[in-house]
Amino acid sequence: MTSRLRSKSLKLASWRKASAVTGTRYKLDESYYSATRTVEIDPRMTAIHEEVKGLVAMDGPMKHVIALLMDESKELKVVPIVGSGGLGKTTLAMEVYRKLGSGGDFQCQACVSVSRTLDLVKLLKDILSQINKDAYKECQSWEKEQLIREIKHILTGKRYFIVIDDVWKEQDWKLVKTAFPENNNGSRIIATTRITGVANLCCSVSDEQTYQMAPLDDVDSRRLFFKRIFSSVDSCPSELEEVSARILKKCGGLPLAIITFACLLASKTHNKDEWERLQDSIGTGSSFDKDGNLKGMKDILLHSYLDLPHHLKTCLLYLCLYPEDSMIDIKLLKWKWIAEGFIATQWGSLDQVAQNCFNELVNRNMIQPVYGNYDSSVRYCRVHDMVLDLIISLSDEENFATVLNGRICNFFPNKIRRLSMQSSGKEHKGAVGAITETKIHIRSLTVFESDKPIVPHFVDFHALRVLDLFGCDSLENKHVKHIGSSRQLRYLRISSYKITELPSGIGKLQHLETLDLRECYSLHRLPSTVAQLQKLVRLFVSGYTQLPAGGFRSLQALEELRFEETDDPVRFAEELNELGKCNLRTGGETAKRLFCNPCSTYPCLQVLKIQSAIGMVPRGMASLENLMKLCIKVTEFDKEDLQVLMGMPSLAHLELEITREAINGKLIIGSDGFKLLKVFHFRYSLFRHPVEVKPTGGLRLTFAPGAMPALRCLCLHLNPMFVASDFCEDLGVEHLPGLAQLEVEITCFKAVPRRVKALECSIEKATSLLPKCRIRVSRAFEGHMFKDDKEWEEVVAKVSRAKKGDQKNERVITKN
Repeated sequence: MTSRLRSKSLKLASWRKASAVTGTRYKLDESYYSATRTVEIDPRMTAIHEEVKGLVAMDGPMKHVIALLMDESKELKVVPIVGSGGLGKTTLAMEVYRKLGSGGDFQCQACVSVSRTLDLVKLLKDILSQINKDAYKECQSWEKEQLIREIKHILTGKRYFIVIDDVWKEQDWKLVKTAFPENNNGSRIIATTRITGVANLCCSVSDEQTYQMAPLDDVDSRRLFFKRIFSSVDSCPSELEEVSARILKKCGGLPLAIITFACLLASKTHNKDEWERLQDSIGTGSSFDKDGNLKGMKDILLHSYLDLPHHLKTCLLYLCLYPEDSMIDIKLLKWKWIAEGFIATQWGSLDQVAQNCFNELVNRNMIQPVYGNYDSSVRYCRVHDMVLDLIISLSDEENFATVLNGRICNFFPNKIRRLSMQSSGKEHKGAVGAITETKIHIRSLTVFESDKPIVPHFVDFHALRVLDLFGCDSLENKHVKHIGSSRQLRYLRISSYKITELPSGIGKLQHLETLDLRECYSLHRLPSTVAQLQKLVRLFVSGYTQLPAGGFRSLQALEELRFEETDDPVRFAEELNELGKCNLRTGGETAKRLFCNPCSTYPCLQVLKIQSAIGMVPRGMASLENLMKLCIKVTEFDKEDLQVLMGMPSLAHLELEITREAINGKLIIGSDGFKLLKVFHFRYSLFRHPVEVKPTGGLRLTFAPGAMPALRCLCLHLNPMFVASDFCEDLGVEHLPGLAQLEVEITCFKAVPRRVKALECSIEKATSLLPKCRIRVSRAFEGHMFKDDKEWEEVVAKVSRAKKGDQKNERVITKN
């Protein structure tokens, strides 16, 4: 064993020993947080991810790949992008995909990831979900042969564009390729891989070329490195220049290595001796292993891991339960951390401390945030596969978790503490037996695979805290009949159309905090014993489940509730008034009943989301004095509706969507309301077909002087056929002094190019008045836009003739 490996082993052993003595291995490091400390995502991290996109997908590489793809040939063409792990292959592929995919040149598009262990059925379903949503709804029980036939049928005769990311094996490529027909419509595929042999196999014909990803040069490497640490390339102290050069040489021009090491240094004092020590610990040079990975990359990631406080190590290790390339819902992840006991209460709100942990891991570049399209919110995150390899390895050493992911599993540990089932049960026939034998030790069980997973009957799982059966469509009533015996359960999520009832024993789960039944569409009622769940914080049911109104006043811990119907709206309204703070998501009909009475103030409500459209803004909503966030869809909207919304004194976030009634007038937002509003999303997306409307006049929206003084983010979703062509010229954005971000999405579906361009011109004129505001303008459904006015007029005439024919037929029928 080399001295460097021995050193790493000693560090790990030292950490284990210290953690065992102090009992803090999986607990919050009390010295790390104070009661008032809030950790935000470092804005340098947001900037650095944009910087990486610019560097690895800048004009040169992107133009080269596009040139390889978009030649004149009509045959199916595959362009492989090959390079080592952490080099930015996926980033480049996705930027090309976004650029070409938005141009309307392709009739079908999809982007999927293969990962190290191919799950062909899951991958084929993922492709189908992107190219034909109707077919995807029907395919849940299909085998791979039927899925391949359906995909081929849909793509035959069409020009398609597919990205196949992260192909590891030649055999995997051969299997995936069978789904794509060899048509002569100019279809294109991008495949990314670390393996040169795979890249060569991907080429359809001998004269096709692979694109070899090049590492960043010295200039760009320095730029990325110093921007993360010092926010500027020119701010590095002279005494750190030499050691920085040696560090960057070992990083080999890989963006992942550069950013991760820079994040490690950014959390420390800028001391030359400390930088020298870390530099000495990451190998001798930028050599690569047989899988195309930088050898020093593993050292960099391990050092970053060892540098984490104990509780952040635990939170990071928990991510090994998720399949490679997963989009991880951050809210659900935080709730699981809390349920597992990783987050302590002594430093304030559990949710805030969990958010601090997440943000800290982002700042260390151990997890990658996925930003929303129209605001800076982060709803999902991902784990780079090299980080995932590390935490799976560490988890195995610690017996932190057992992961069944399709690889051969010769034995199970004597004590399974956390189990993640990520593939069908064919490779894991001993799983149920092993789970049953060690069930008194299992703290967490998560099922991701929906293709006939093997699950036990849940009886006497006394240590179980997290049970996530979201990927378990074949789950039946018998499996959860005795769920009430798992008394330590904190988090329960079930997804199965075969679940028709829950046992009354669920009321025994006195520690349950999250009950998520959103995907149980055959569950029509909840047992009355749900009202006994004194610590329940979140309750989510599907639109097919009727909520019992009685007993809700006893759920004093309840903070989030999602439902569509209740058996007694009047009683439910009374009980809701007696709750503490609560976030409510419900349907339009229920909302109309809840807010028809202006005297119902619902002081508990802080967040309200109305999922289906209602006629107009209920007048009773004017009394919601504590409401901070509102998402509402209406079919009608006028000045009186606007006044109701403006009358909510605490409103800080408003998402308003008008879905049916065309407005040919002006809505003026004055200075007499929206004093605290920081985020405003306005979507004007009528259900009426655009060809039915003559594109004249249309909606105008105006911000008067003094309007929305606290507004920071404005998002507009507009169809140019329904708004005035000069919509933004009279918008009055110059009256919003605090505006930091403006997002405009133009919906081009059945729109006339002339109207689209006119709207874009009005946006350009308006935004010239906002020199300090971040502005993003995009088109949606551009491929469904009319070619010109003539084509639009022909369609309008055709629709008009069809209508007249229908009316004539109705008169004949009436006469007879």
